[in-house]
Amino acid sequence: MNRRKALKNIGMGFGAITATPTVVGLFQSCQTAGPNWTPLHFTKDQFGVVSKLMDIIIPTTDIPGAIELKLPEFLDGYVDAIINTKGQESLILGLNQYIAITLEEKGDDDASDLTSEELEAQLSKYLKGDEAQQKNWIKAASVYKATGKKDSDISTPKEALAYGFAVQLRTMTVSAFKTNEYIGENVLAYVPIPGQQKGCVDLIEATGGKAYSL
Repeated sequence: MNRRKALKNIGMGFGAITATPTVVGLFQSCQTAGPNWTPLHFTKDQFGVVSKLMDIIIPTTDIPGAIELKLPEFLDGYVDAIINTKGQESLILGLNQYIAITLEEKGDDDASDLTSEELEAQLSKYLKGDEAQQKNWIKAASVYKATGKKDSDISTPKEALAYGFAVQLRTMTVSAFKTNEYIGENVLAYVPIPGQQKGCVDLIEATGGKAYSL
């Protein structure tokens, strides 16, 4: 299936980011980010990895992708301004495990050397893993986050935490994409002035199968 076509037609099942005034302000500010822009929350290496992964999830095709829409810059600001401390720590923990596993498999110790192909291989492993494996990862991460810091006998479930990060990043990337002003006005079904409500209509007939812009 064409990945971009699927995104254009998908519903709001990944509703992780709500278009509040603060979020809209973050979108607007990140559009002016220049070449000397510095991440607020991620380190330089972390931001480089996140940017490559977001570009893999939503590449540029016939419409702008994550990089062109500056979604990585937006996500950095969103994590810094919106997500609470516990959520930030969980995200960074998973990201660091994702990077560490990829570096270990490559036999390298510099995150800036990781290629998009190497990062995508890891992404596919987690997002395309069989259901039983995914359930095991979820359970292992849940147990660790609940007791890991209190119980020294529990080892860090590296792959489980990396899996959780991969899922969260996909969720936030797709949600940020669909909340972006350009996508909302030019790709999704956009009605700047709402009209009458029709409760039971076919989505294909109403919008060509597209989700409504926020």
